[in-house]
Amino acid sequence: MKTKIKEILEKLENKRVGLFIDNANWFYPQRELGWDIDFKKLTVLLKKYFKIKILNLYAGTPLDFKDQKRFQKFADKLKKTGIEVITKKLKKIWLDRKYKKFIYKCNFDVEIALDVARSINNIDLLIIGSGDSDFIAVKKYCLENKKKFLALCFSRGVSWEIRQGYHIFLDEIKDKIQEIKTPPKRGDNNK
Repeated sequence: MKTKIKEILEKLENKRVGLFIDNANWFYPQRELGWDIDFKKLTVLLKKYFKIKILNLYAGTPLDFKDQKRFQKFADKLKKTGIEVITKKLKKIWLDRKYKKFIYKCNFDVEIALDVARSINNIDLLIIGSGDSDFIAVKKYCLENKKKFLALCFSRGVSWEIRQGYHIFLDEIKDKIQEIKTPPKRGDNNK
């Protein structure tokens, strides 16, 4: 682990922590980089340094049935590691109706901010799982309430405002949190 990361973790050690993950901010970088986070490994790493009080992941649920089944497996796996999964359906956002171009989107910034506000008295450190500059207002709120703030995000697409404060890039702790996928056994046609 890099010295800078170790220093941050040790400086914030033994704090009561609330981790609020905006899944969209982690989902797409994982796809682009070609590796997945093992959330069990991540929680074990965090518990080594912190007293975890809240573990929330906010995710949009797919509209397609096949994707819904895959998402439910993902959510069930997270729940087994102690992560609460907060969901709402993805929305179709039209970019160009004439050419039938659209994206699916789901925004949780308000829900995350409200959940942080509701739990601020039960934590010493907020860890936001996002590199989005929209969370700077949440950071200011934490600091006004004498709480520490740490962003846990990927280096790709992180805002310059987040880079200015305490942050840990998930890519820099990949060796500690990467999911190792084992290939299916021979003759196992169920996978």
